[in-house]
Amino acid sequence: MHRLARRADGGETLLRWLAGRTGGWVGLLEPSGTVLVGNTPALDAAGSSLVTRGLDDMHARGLQTFAADDGPTRNAVFLAVDLPGGAENPVLAFVGADSVPRSLAADAATLLGTCWWAEAIRRNRQRVEDTEAGCREAVLHLLMSRQVSTARQLASALSPRLPDPVRVHVVDCGADDRAAVIRRCTELSGGMAWVVRCPVHVRQVIVIAPGSTKGLPRWGRPLEVAIASEVGGSVIGASDVVGLRDTAVAYEQAFHALAVARGRVQRWACFDSRLELAAILAPHGLQWATGLLEPLTTYVPARATDPDAHELAATVRSWLAFSTAATRHLKIHRNTLSARLRRIEELLELDLGRADQQAVLDLALRIRSTPRASGPPGPADPARVVALDDLLTMPAAQEWARNLLRPLRETAHASRHEATLRAWLDSGSRLSATAVVLGISVAAARKRCARLEQLLRRSLLHAPDARHDLWLALHAADLGRRAGHA
Repeated sequence: MHRLARRADGGETLLRWLAGRTGGWVGLLEPSGTVLVGNTPALDAAGSSLVTRGLDDMHARGLQTFAADDGPTRNAVFLAVDLPGGAENPVLAFVGADSVPRSLAADAATLLGTCWWAEAIRRNRQRVEDTEAGCREAVLHLLMSRQVSTARQLASALSPRLPDPVRVHVVDCGADDRAAVIRRCTELSGGMAWVVRCPVHVRQVIVIAPGSTKGLPRWGRPLEVAIASEVGGSVIGASDVVGLRDTAVAYEQAFHALAVARGRVQRWACFDSRLELAAILAPHGLQWATGLLEPLTTYVPARATDPDAHELAATVRSWLAFSTAATRHLKIHRNTLSARLRRIEELLELDLGRADQQAVLDLALRIRSTPRASGPPGPADPARVVALDDLLTMPAAQEWARNLLRPLRETAHASRHEATLRAWLDSGSRLSATAVVLGISVAAARKRCARLEQLLRRSLLHAPDARHDLWLALHAADLGRRAGHA
């Protein structure tokens, strides 16, 4: 019995052994008679009735052991199982047994009490871990929506403190390995990183590490290198160093780097630190973005229970990043997501089924989110609004587009690569539709897109992908060519 009790499923295994040893039904019951653990087959109606009567008599008399029967055909023996800490004692029951030696029952009750207490501790620990994981995920949601103050308040109940500035790492690993990977990433960061399960991708872990390298990592290696070296089979993408309020930007950067890392022997990559288009256009494009988004940012729902402007903005940001997986990110039903997107389309007078209008909306949201020294923007001034096409023909935007597309256009088979990219964008980033346009198989289309990921250093096959930036880059390049830019 001691050997059986030491197993991970010791309680259930020991009960099965006792049933075989005594020839009856054996189970662990709550004082009310509810079966906590019992062997199969379950008790029949007569057996259940005998157990109920026996337990009632046992507790009425204040006994720790009790024997009951319903005549010469069936009997039951009950023993209270002692648990430490004043917990409510379960009862070990033998029903219909041929014989129950007193020493066997006493030893079994002691061992089952230990097994049950250990299992209760394990369940409590799991509840604590699940609660902590939920809190960490809530903090991540707040950071992604730039609610830094609230995120700090919630995070203060856990450890470590949220760093600022930060570098975000996305670690791709096995879905069943995430708990172990979280522990290892925490160790490799010296306990200084905020490590969270990705709420969207079940194979990924998000590591929000201090942007400063002081004291991190412990062995003089960048954290992404340490993780790739110490966590077998993992693939890691790392962002630039950004302020905590720009965690969402850093996450997308790390995700794009992850796409590059998948094609590298070392299994890690850092984001290409070329300037973001939103940051380039913000000084001149803020009025344009403010005007485009004004119906959304000033929206007041007719009913208090309807989503407000902030919730709708968070919804469309998540959908633009994760597509239909936004339901997992936001923890909402797909019908709720569809209803919110329809409301956003009505407010902004956009067709979110079109790739070009998705890209335009994504750019406007990112420009509005770009850090500014002067605080939140005021209402748009129509006299100062610059049209998007004019913004994209500015020299800085043209340079950005050339830099982004240069690896594609300066390689062999450049025309084929660009044709693949345009087909992928025109097909709504769907591989099956892309394959039809190109006249190739889906597997071949996937292979071409994987090659584009390595050339462009951006994610195409997994959300959040780079379709919005790539559409804008191609559109800017087309505008520049028509305008005579080099």
